[in-house]
This record gives sequence, structure tokens and C-alpha cells, in this order.
Amino acid sequence: MRDSRTLEIGKMIRRNVLGLWICVLLGGPHVTAAESNTKTIDPPLTASQVVSRMVEMNERRAEALRGYTSIRTYHLELHGILKLHADMEVKMMYHYPGDKDFTILSASGSGYIRDHVLKRLIEVETESSHQGENRQVAITPENYDFELTGHEPDGKDGYYILKVTPRVNSKYLFKGRIWVEDQNFAIVRIEGQPAKAPSWWTTKVNFVAQYRRVGDFWLPALNKSVTSVRVFGRSLLTIQYKDYALTDSANIHSAARAKLSSSDHTPNSNVILRSSSTK
Repeated sequence: MRDSRTLEIGKMIRRNVLGLWICVLLGGPHVTAAESNTKTIDPPLTASQVVSRMVEMNERRAEALRGYTSIRTYHLELHGILKLHADMEVKMMYHYPGDKDFTILSASGSGYIRDHVLKRLIEVETESSHQGENRQVAITPENYDFELTGHEPDGKDGYYILKVTPRVNSKYLFKGRIWVEDQNFAIVRIEGQPAKAPSWWTTKVNFVAQYRRVGDFWLPALNKSVTSVRVFGRSLLTIQYKDYALTDSANIHSAARAKLSSSDHTPNSNVILRSSSTK
């Protein structure tokens, strides 16, 4: 009986997290999400300017980043009818223009969860990177509408906060908020939910993705997601990133600040780019 329940739970977790982590892992530059209570001030730039600079700088960094390695730690907990957990440590190697290769260093916990959820996450990310699917889930005006809701100061730096709404109801996109650093226009945090529920079994999914600076690049630091599944309970997936090493990259210091492009003044009329000051 326990084995059959484990099988069904594993299948549901696998369906629920695969789409979510494709949009998070491929959509960045390259727990439950709580609402921020931090007081914000009127932003010095418009939504159109922030988005155009963010896209431009992301493209420059993606072109300059040719290779790097990192260590990831995956941890999955299941709370409900059964209490299961699994861990896996993996070395990831990135090669321009987006290929990723993984080597499993160690694994522990539930064998079924490791084999049918964690390993499958890695397989899907590997396949997606080799197939060049990044553009389909990238955080750009092609896939999302943006609304600037505030500017959050943090010492000498600050962050633009934008509400993000997918233009297509796809399980590979998300709805939520992003924090964009106001000097280099890199995404440093994402909070949200899948635009479309991965399956009927899923009642709620929330995720948080955090990024940190490595040289001239912003790379994943921590991803967390909480998935509530009908009948079976709740699952928590955490991915931590460490030991980054840049193996091949171009110098992008000259592009530290993006110049104001013509798209800042003439945004696509089909894209929602609103400043909170216009409300």
C-alpha cells in the first residue's frame, strides 16, 4: 500500500514541478511567496525604460557569458499522507549558447523521489537547454506584460519592482513580480505562481527565485517552491547554488549601464507598460 501511494504521489509531484521549474530556470537573466511590506518611493524611470534596459543588458550578459560551472543541492520534502524526502548534489557545466550538462555527485533519501522527480528535473532542464527553448520562456515583452509598481531603495543601490503578467496562459510562464537592480538592470528576485495550473491535482503553487552577482553576471542563488496537492498534502522543493566558477567570458564593463534606446520612447502598443504614478 505504501509503495502504491508513493508511486502516485511521485507522479503528481513530477507533473507539477516540471513546468514550473522550466519557466524559473530558463526564464531568469541569466515557501510561499509573501507580499512585500517594504515602503517604496516613486520610481525615477518609467516601466518602458526599465524593461528595455533590462532586456538589453540581459542580452549583452548572455552573449558575454561563455561558460561556467556550479554546484547545486536539490532537496525535496513531502508532507501529507506520507512523509518523504530526498536530496541530490549535482555539478552543472554551462556552455554557450545555453547548453547545460549535469553530473550527479551524491544522493540520499527516497529512491523513488530521487529517480522520478529530481533526476527528471535535471533531464528536462538538459533537454530544454539543448533545444534552445530559452526564448519561449524568457522574461521579455514578447512573453509578458509589465507594470511598474515602485522603486525600492537599498543603501546606494535600489530595485525596480514590476508586476509581470504572461501574455499566453501557459504552464511554462508565470505571473507575479520581479525585482530589477537599478544600476545594471539585472533581475535579482522573482516571486510568483505558474500562469496555468500544471494539473487538476494542484491547488496552489508558489515559488521564489533569488539571484546573486558572480563577476559581471547574475546567476541563480536559491529557488524555493511550495506545491499543494489535492488529498496527498504539500511538497517543498529547494535548490541551492554555490561554488560558481566562470570558465569563459567576455569583458562587459563597457556595457555596465545600458543606453536609453529608441524603444524607451516608443514601446510596442500591444505591451502593457505602466508606471504606478499613472494610476
